[in-house]
Amino acid sequence: MSKYESFAGIPALPVELDFDPVREPAKRVNTRGDVQIIPGVYNIVNPLTDTVMTVSKSKHNPVNYAIAWESFRAGIEASGIDTSDVECKFNVSPDGKSFTCDIILKRFNFERVVGEPVFMRFRITDSHDMSFVRDFLCGLWRLWCTNGCSSVREQLRLREKHTSFSDPEKVGSVVAEYPARLEAEAELYPLMMGTRVSHDQAIDFMERNVATYRNNAGKIKLNNKALEECNRVWGLYGSMGDTGYRLYNTLTHIGTHVEGRDGTNITLKQARMEQKVQEVVNLPEFKSLVGLPLAA
Repeated sequence: MSKYESFAGIPALPVELDFDPVREPAKRVNTRGDVQIIPGVYNIVNPLTDTVMTVSKSKHNPVNYAIAWESFRAGIEASGIDTSDVECKFNVSPDGKSFTCDIILKRFNFERVVGEPVFMRFRITDSHDMSFVRDFLCGLWRLWCTNGCSSVREQLRLREKHTSFSDPEKVGSVVAEYPARLEAEAELYPLMMGTRVSHDQAIDFMERNVATYRNNAGKIKLNNKALEECNRVWGLYGSMGDTGYRLYNTLTHIGTHVEGRDGTNITLKQARMEQKVQEVVNLPEFKSLVGLPLAA
């Protein structure tokens, strides 16, 4: 399910993710051709494909994704929020090592506040290879450009290690508060729409906060290709004028629309890019630039 599909209710987990990982001792062949067990090292195997998802030297012992997923589904039902019209998309990494799932709740539209269709979205991430901490995030999603909107105020998430998952009643009680809190988030968007941010200001900000990386020597370097992409995406949102909202949508576009060469784990790359963009919009410099209160 690599594209959005419509459902009446939160769907069941795809069958390719519904399996019990097998934890088995890692082995090696010595110089004499003998097979030896490697002490303290384990292969985490997907039994559906008979492939090793990761090698662990810890006590990492993952369980079926379905356990946490069903807890999430039960929690959403317990919250009482309307899930009668949802769109859902799963991104699954090779051999089920990890996945992300986006769920758009079409019954929660904040167009009245923002002036354009903006919906409530859940993002769920999980992994067997420890690339993700299990994460349940709620935020806003802009229809016209399919951008996941990084939060400028509300941090609506349940996050934890893989040892357990919150019980449905806890999930439900927390999620029940999300619609009202997202409306408070949406009310900040007009402030960004009314704040002038020039092209030069936007590019300068993105050059310093998005298009840089730290090399092996620890020095900050400019990624010219990334800066060109920032400039290109800024151009896509010309209808918004030179505003803070345009810069915000440029950033969320970069975090949402991720591509890669063959062999790239897009699921992991997108999650990391969205996290980077979230860190950028949390910066006091960003909030000051786009007209948001620093306490937002």
